[in-house]
Amino acid sequence: MSQPRDAASPPPLARELAEWRLLVPFAGRILALQGSHPTVAAGIYQHSDIFSDPWRRARRTFIYGQRVTFGSHRAETAAEIRELHRHIKGIGLDGRRYHAWNREAWTWVHLTTFEATLFALEKIHGALPPSDVDALYAEARAVGELFGVRPGDMPGDVAGLRAYVEEGIETKLTHKPVVELVPSLRHLPAPVHLPAPVARALALGVWEPTLVPISHPVHIALAGSFPAVIRTRWGIRWSALHELEYQAQLRALRVLTDPLPDRLRMLPYPYRRLRAQVAAH
Repeated sequence: MSQPRDAASPPPLARELAEWRLLVPFAGRILALQGSHPTVAAGIYQHSDIFSDPWRRARRTFIYGQRVTFGSHRAETAAEIRELHRHIKGIGLDGRRYHAWNREAWTWVHLTTFEATLFALEKIHGALPPSDVDALYAEARAVGELFGVRPGDMPGDVAGLRAYVEEGIETKLTHKPVVELVPSLRHLPAPVHLPAPVARALALGVWEPTLVPISHPVHIALAGSFPAVIRTRWGIRWSALHELEYQAQLRALRVLTDPLPDRLRMLPYPYRRLRAQVAAH
């Protein structure tokens, strides 16, 4: 069994993992890798509030992810996350019964979450020291065991992890969503629980008109992180010009955020946790 890291110590690549800008390449990657899996997609369609309240769903997911990565009670958080999925079951898209804890699907979700994280780190920070990547994957394996993933179901090293995901893209990801990406972005529900002035502005009907001009760059940001084969399966047109737009977005994101101090480049919770850990030492 993998030995979990002492919760008082920061994770490998802690400063990089704490950055909010990772969410830009991460979002599209995780959407493709998990939204194309038939069992995972069935659970999303039948049990998730991602379509009715995507902002609340995303916030909850990110909070749990930060708690597992930076929190001091990771085993308890992992158990809480696993328990939240106990009721997720039904008839899958293939007509067969499924449960969220299905061994293959549960493993796929955990390992592709790590792959998407690694993808985002490399898009923002470039090639990472192999020793840091190895340490981060060892951490992911330990966390996987906390989630209930069997050690033997997780590849032993990063090369094996990449091969597992590449093979899974070819053989597991058979589902194509019923909605088209760009039109759906233009009808994204407005966030709730916003400051009063913002809520009043949205009540005047400014939300959907705002979505029209930003739907294309958001589409580029999401689809650019898709594996090419998934773009093809989803029927997403992607040209050399689209790729240039995507790379330009990432470059602009790096240029604009590199000079920011930690308190503005990091998410609040990991920022506070890392500061506390530095002060303790």
